[in-house]
Amino acid sequence: MKLRAPPILRVVGVTAAVSLIIVGIDAAFRSLPTYETLAAESSWILAILVHVPQFLIPFLLICYITKGKLGDYGFTLKVKSPSFSHRRMLGLGAFFGLLMSVRYIPQIIGDAPLDIPQPITLASVVGNMAFQWIIVGLSEETLFRGFIQTYLMKNLEGYVKVLGHDLHIGTVIGAIIWGAFHFINILVMPWETVMFFVLLTTAIGLPMGYAYQETGSLLTTMIVHNMIFGVPLTIGYILHWLL
Repeated sequence: MKLRAPPILRVVGVTAAVSLIIVGIDAAFRSLPTYETLAAESSWILAILVHVPQFLIPFLLICYITKGKLGDYGFTLKVKSPSFSHRRMLGLGAFFGLLMSVRYIPQIIGDAPLDIPQPITLASVVGNMAFQWIIVGLSEETLFRGFIQTYLMKNLEGYVKVLGHDLHIGTVIGAIIWGAFHFINILVMPWETVMFFVLLTTAIGLPMGYAYQETGSLLTTMIVHNMIFGVPLTIGYILHWLL
């Protein structure tokens, strides 16, 4: 195994730069006189805004590094391993999305309000659905699997065996960086919830990173990423209209 500090420091630097831009966007948003109303009724606007640099910065870096050959950094529909076909990942994403939807059961039984973004208006529903079904997976996967993991895999050597699978050291470090990045949720979440998300995303980052490592296609992880959050949101809205 060959670990070199410069590649790791470069991707950490990019992550830090993206984080600082997000903090700046959040601060600007909070300075608006209508902030309280926007946060309560249109939280999806801020969610989309803070994800723009998560896509734009790594995408531009990938364009620069590859000189336009985006397939080298995951922007391809072709998969290297039939074990991780897009169809199978679609099924896996649906499974985890349904698993996340189990949280509605006690709310329905207890006749409590469903845990879905409020208010239920056309703009809110379209905005939140677009964010969870398109934006979140596209932006985060471009940054963490597309740029960070690929860059580390190209510049580091060595593997770590996890449950019988050989994970490239770049995959492992990428998962750790992805998890640590979620400390930024302290802007909108209590500390205990932030810690839960840091640990959860680090753990999920390992199989997600391995799937990308084996396929070489970002569509693989984008499918799972979007469905994990998109499926329960959609089910929540359907339940709201049915009940």
